[in-house]
Amino acid sequence: MSEQESWVAEARGIWYRPVEKNREEVSRTLDRVQAMGANELYLETWFWGYTIYPSAVQAARGFEPQHPAFHGWDPLEAFVAEAGRRGIAVHAWLDGFMVGVDPAGGPVLRVYPEWAAHTRKQAGSATPQPQPETGFFWLDVTNSDVSDHFLSVIREMATNYRIAGINLDFMRLPFADAPEDRYCYSNAARSAFEREYGTDPLEIVPNEDEPLWQLWMAWIARREDDLIAKLYEEVKRLRQELVISAAPEPGIESDLIANWSQHVDIVIPQAYHDRSDRVRETVELYRKLLPPSNLVYSGIYPMYVGLDVPETIEQVLAARERSEGTVMFALGQATDEAIRALRQGPWRTPAISTGLFPLQAVQAIVLDVKLKIEEIYVPRQWVHAGTALEMSRQLDVLLSGLKSESEPVAVTELEARVADLTAYLQEQSEREAIHSVVFSQLRSSTERMHQLLQYARMKLRM
Repeated sequence: MSEQESWVAEARGIWYRPVEKNREEVSRTLDRVQAMGANELYLETWFWGYTIYPSAVQAARGFEPQHPAFHGWDPLEAFVAEAGRRGIAVHAWLDGFMVGVDPAGGPVLRVYPEWAAHTRKQAGSATPQPQPETGFFWLDVTNSDVSDHFLSVIREMATNYRIAGINLDFMRLPFADAPEDRYCYSNAARSAFEREYGTDPLEIVPNEDEPLWQLWMAWIARREDDLIAKLYEEVKRLRQELVISAAPEPGIESDLIANWSQHVDIVIPQAYHDRSDRVRETVELYRKLLPPSNLVYSGIYPMYVGLDVPETIEQVLAARERSEGTVMFALGQATDEAIRALRQGPWRTPAISTGLFPLQAVQAIVLDVKLKIEEIYVPRQWVHAGTALEMSRQLDVLLSGLKSESEPVAVTELEARVADLTAYLQEQSEREAIHSVVFSQLRSSTERMHQLLQYARMKLRM
């Protein structure tokens, strides 16, 4: 595996639902994460309507304050602290408005059954009803009490724990082909729409060509969009450095992900395929949907479905060709063989997380390019000596701007310097002073620098 390049700057993440019973077990789990070379852990922190930590916000609403599997201790505190000692950042992965398969609706809907989302067929039901296709119960995103509570839980996490980010999953109500199975026909949603437009949604003919039907579907999506916008604003006000990521499911979440481009920092498409070429295609599609200010990671699942180790590594390599990071699903299915292959192959050396530390990542890329010029490109005569000297000078100028100790980094100036370097490389390539393969590698590096600087300036306000 050693012939595979190990990048100096990329996000290497893995999703995980905790099962640990104590801090010692947390340490052993994180030893495995560290052993694979990962630098980010996406820890499921809110699922099936429970928090894994003891929540005052949940308790204040009359809900069980913590998932019963973790009573008596705080796994979130343990994961954050122990991961920090290993240089691993913890993101709180949230299941959003999907609250599990408990026939009673789980801890939230047992207390507030009126918070349930209903399909058209289920309209008027006094009790929570499951999604026909999956058996999942859903919270009504249009209900202000639901959104207020969800935001309160996120504020609690962001305030009380040194998490690195919030990872959003299941943040749109599911789409169904059959109109009778479409959401959301809760009493709260129907009343709110009728107040605005004078029509009960239940009376609207469910036809894609019907203007009122289109208005009703758009109204639901807008409520979801508004919540993400409010979430982003509140989290950034609490902690500007906290990163908001979304992992859109194939379907309605994916189709509308561009609606959230201003209100999430990173998008992690679920490129869940059994072939690496399909991974590339999916991630490239998202890159075209989103503005350059969003970073795109690749969500892949070879370990979850039991693909062999060579295909797992191939998917990791394919993912990073098209994105600034990889998040794998899931740690629970990671074999020792796969962990060794990652650590001996593409994740064998440390890497700076691009989404969390974009300026440090740019610095690492610059230093890596300088090293390759000195140790590979010039000795092998792949770059003309004079060209290499000028490239190194320009890279040193970039480094000086990134290492400012006394004042904030001038990101716009750095972007201009990267543009100048890119133009110089193009000119030297046309003069045949740079080997074509090396030019392609250098151009890829400057494109990554530019992307990360845009992201730092526009999303993290650097």
